[in-house]
Amino acid sequence: MKIRPVILCGGAGTRLWPNQKNHQAKQFINFGNWTLLGKTLERVKGSIFDNPVISTNAKYLKQVKQHLKKHKIKKYKIVLEPAKRNTAPAILSTALIKDIPDNQPLMFFSSDHLIEKVNIFNNAIYKNKFNLTDQNIFIFGIKPKSPSSE
Repeated sequence: MKIRPVILCGGAGTRLWPNQKNHQAKQFINFGNWTLLGKTLERVKGSIFDNPVISTNAKYLKQVKQHLKKHKIKKYKIVLEPAKRNTAPAILSTALIKDIPDNQPLMFFSSDHLIEKVNIFNNAIYKNKFNLTDQNIFIFGIKPKSPSSE
């Protein structure tokens, strides 16, 4: 069974722009014909992934749909967060969608993370895919070298 990617796309980028009221969320910033959300959408096009679920809010709905169209993703599900409650509620609300079979593994992606070595990332997912069960949780990331609050 394919992994269902869930893209968390509700962040406002307030830590990036702490003193500004009108700012663009990090995942939508155009870095010269690419955005972080666009790169995330491209990552989940691999053959091991099912159609994505995007968790966002009404404020970002139009931009999310524009990105889906630009990246030629025709089958998807969007979950609108009724209120900003951070990551854990966004994960819970998407994990409970009736359209997702109980035994289908889910993988959560932040829409504002840059992963430059996509092949290495996808190989790690593929290598561990067979260990994904309802009894296991995997966290993929960079091994920290020191404690940090950043």
